[in-house]
Amino acid sequence: MEAHGFDVDLVLEPRLSARRAWIVASAASGLSLILATALLLVLPLRETQVFTVLVDRQTGDAENILQVAPTGIEDQEALKQSLLVAYVSDREGYFLPGIQARLESVQRRSTGGAEESLRLLWSKGGGNTAYPPDVYGPGAEVTVTVRRITFLSPNVAQIRFLKTLRKTKQDPVTQPFVATVEFAFEPKTERSLAHVWENPLGFTVSAYRVDAETLESNP
Repeated sequence: MEAHGFDVDLVLEPRLSARRAWIVASAASGLSLILATALLLVLPLRETQVFTVLVDRQTGDAENILQVAPTGIEDQEALKQSLLVAYVSDREGYFLPGIQARLESVQRRSTGGAEESLRLLWSKGGGNTAYPPDVYGPGAEVTVTVRRITFLSPNVAQIRFLKTLRKTKQDPVTQPFVATVEFAFEPKTERSLAHVWENPLGFTVSAYRVDAETLESNP
């Protein structure tokens, strides 16, 4: 009988081991299912995005053409003010070193009448008596100090500012100006990351007018 009992133990032991293995396997499968479900809930769904790519024919390098879109900042007055200050300062200031890059930056932030008036102002010849290098003369520098910004509507603002003309061996001349600016946040397709960083929100000025006294080059 004892042998029989021993034989029974030998038969039951593999069965118990198999049962334990199934229990462990089932628990592991359940845990894996729970983890997979958690990952699906935590991680964002995979999206298919379409990019427009600019390829250099000479080097073969590819670069994404980035899309810049507005981000719903219409009610953020402080941000609007900072963009208006930057635009007016770049457009009205004058310092010959680096002037080309600044003007191109202003042009990229301008459209419609604002862009046209900028182009006409900086077109030499054709009877343009307001051409800044001729008005200010050699060695001149004009700095801009914004005093106050008033919003006439959500997309129209008046910027009151001072322009100070400095020339070698002459006293500075400061005069007040008022700029009326109509602006918007518009989607833009940029080919350069530098341009995206320059104006990531698509701030664009469509109308621009300045009322002021004539800033004499020789006070």
